[in-house]
Amino acid sequence: MWLWQIGIICISSARTIKSGKKPRKGVLKMTNFQENIVPAENQNSGNVFLHINGGIKILFAGNSITKHEPKPSIGWNRDCGMAASCAEKDYVHLIVERLKKYDPRLSYGIAQVAAFERGFFNKTPDMLYSAAREFDPDIIVMFFGANVSKDYDNMQNPPKKFGEAYAELRRYLDKSGKARVFHSEGFYIRPVLDAEKEKAAAESGDVFIRIDDIRTREDTHGAFNHPGDTGMQAIADRFLEYLEPAVKKLTEK
Repeated sequence: MWLWQIGIICISSARTIKSGKKPRKGVLKMTNFQENIVPAENQNSGNVFLHINGGIKILFAGNSITKHEPKPSIGWNRDCGMAASCAEKDYVHLIVERLKKYDPRLSYGIAQVAAFERGFFNKTPDMLYSAAREFDPDIIVMFFGANVSKDYDNMQNPPKKFGEAYAELRRYLDKSGKARVFHSEGFYIRPVLDAEKEKAAAESGDVFIRIDDIRTREDTHGAFNHPGDTGMQAIADRFLEYLEPAVKKLTEK
């Protein structure tokens, strides 16, 4: 096994932060389950992180829920999907570990798209994610939207529609044009964004996954209003309903 790393990749352990307990100093207090309270800037030192092992390749395109490096200034000291208690319990690692039973040499990558969410009006995918494209994934999971400005939801004539930029990113990441692509509702309820993502998925003949029954539950929210371990497990289980059959089919070829 070998690792091609772009940015900084590490797995860190830390104490579990659970909703309902008094937050440590610097931790942002949760006030509204549908409010993203994590700053969109400086979530990671890079945009693409790849773990290459020679097998089926899965790319996760996501934001801080997918990967957020330590940021002590806000009370976050882990390098994993926020807000899992450790890397092994974030949705990416839960999915990868489960799918290794079909392909022990499974490769995976993360395209951290917070910069894209913030700047899709004037940023193009090639400016940020060329390494993810060259990874040439067999499967792509697109799960994001929270860092898109809420002002966008009420714009009558935006400079560029999020759905158009989202579809461009989907096409760009699928270098071969043969990847199985899975899209999901965001963890926060943003009807405008979800509708545009669902439309992009339909136009490409992709699968659109619904998680409304997960994102509206109190117990799935942890520190920073992000999914805690319960939320991460629920998200992983929902995605695996679709990913397991796809990976199994690829291993049977």
